[in-house]
Amino acid sequence: MSGGPLSSFSKQGIVLLSILHYGVGISLFNKAVGDSVELPSGLEREGIKSMEWKYKKMVIAEFDGNISLPRSQFKGRLEMNDSNFSLTIQELSLQDSGEFLVSAASNKGGQIPTKTIHLQVHGPISKVVIQKEITLLVNESCSVWLLCNVSVGSNLSYTWERGNDTYRDDEQIHFSLSPADGDISVTCTASNSVSEKSASATVKCSNDTTTPEYDTWMKWYRIYIVVPVGVAVLLILTVAVAVYYCRGRFNMAALTDDTRMKDTRTNSQKQQPHQRQIKSIVM
Repeated sequence: MSGGPLSSFSKQGIVLLSILHYGVGISLFNKAVGDSVELPSGLEREGIKSMEWKYKKMVIAEFDGNISLPRSQFKGRLEMNDSNFSLTIQELSLQDSGEFLVSAASNKGGQIPTKTIHLQVHGPISKVVIQKEITLLVNESCSVWLLCNVSVGSNLSYTWERGNDTYRDDEQIHFSLSPADGDISVTCTASNSVSEKSASATVKCSNDTTTPEYDTWMKWYRIYIVVPVGVAVLLILTVAVAVYYCRGRFNMAALTDDTRMKDTRTNSQKQQPHQRQIKSIVM
């Protein structure tokens, strides 16, 4: 779809919306991550006493007889032209987006109107994938949800094409199908001011599609039946093993005590006749 009528329409629309949003007299620059940009000041050195560039209310470059570049997030990436005071920023990142203000004073003592430049840095789109969720309904039709998933990218616009139908500015779409519709081809295009990529998928409605009621019942069954029963069985086995072990120890202890008692009685019986015999001799 790259380079087609839709692409031209999207880019023209972005420019038009930018003008409406930022207004006339405010310049807008769209750049990709890693690019360089030169922001024009609209000034000439002749007749300028002093000037400065500001970004987020912080002075990042200034001229007052000499050019100076105060410490900022652009350190090592910033240059200012000494003849027209244009500002060049290299190796742009997403964090560099924002408004730049340039103001100046003339040699005659007058203040030159402040100029505003808006820089928008975009992440290029790396990959587009369509995620599908197709659900068979009770009436044997299918509910289709499609999501246009972009792995890397910023400030995105989406366009869907399904046959002769076109959907714009929606990351996901929803529609219904019947088995009689057969295979349906769907294309999603994700775009921003610096890149554009597309992905296609085929969807269909068939009778073997899993119904949401079945999915819900199976989840409920696993959570509320299978898991508790498994835990209960484990507890019963644990208790049974513990009881068996305790009973074994108790029986062993009882058997030992009984044996000791029998030994004591036997020894006692053996000693009694001997004691009687000694007593008779003494008497």
